[in-house]
Amino acid sequence: MNTIDYKSVKHFRELLRRFERELFMQKNDCCCNGITLAQCHTLLEIDSKEKESLTELSKTLGLDKSTVCRTVDGLVNIGLLDRTIPTENRRMSTIQLTELGKTVCNSINTENDQYFSDVLHILSESEQINFVTILDKIVLRMKELRSKEQKSCCK
Repeated sequence: MNTIDYKSVKHFRELLRRFERELFMQKNDCCCNGITLAQCHTLLEIDSKEKESLTELSKTLGLDKSTVCRTVDGLVNIGLLDRTIPTENRRMSTIQLTELGKTVCNSINTENDQYFSDVLHILSESEQINFVTILDKIVLRMKELRSKEQKSCCK
C-alpha cells in the first residue's frame, strides 16, 4: 500500500474544498432547474433506474429513509414524481418520474453534460479517461470506508 505524506493529504483536501465551492457556484447558476440539490440528486438517481423503492433510494443516496421520504414528498407535490403503494404491501412504495420529471431530468443532464464537457476540455482524451478512472476509484474507496466504519469523519 502506498503511503501519502501529510502535505499531499492537506493539499488534496484543499483542492476538494475549492472544487466543492466551484460545484456549488455552478449549481446555483444552472444545475438544478429551480429545485434543491437534494431534490436534483433524488431525481437523477430515479432517472437512472426508472423505478425505485424508498428503501433502495435511501441506501443509494446514503441518507436516512425519513429524509429521503420528505424529499420525495416535495417532488411528488410539485409533480415531478409519482409514488405507487401496492395494496399487497403498503410499506413498500415505488417511485418513478412523471413526464414533467423526465423533462426536468433531461434539462439537468443536458446543462451539466455541457458544463462538464467544457471543464474536461482542458484535458487530453487519455487524461480524461485517467481522471475519471482515478475519481471513480477514490469515490468507491470513500464509500467502502464509510460503509465499513458506519461513521462520519466528523464524529
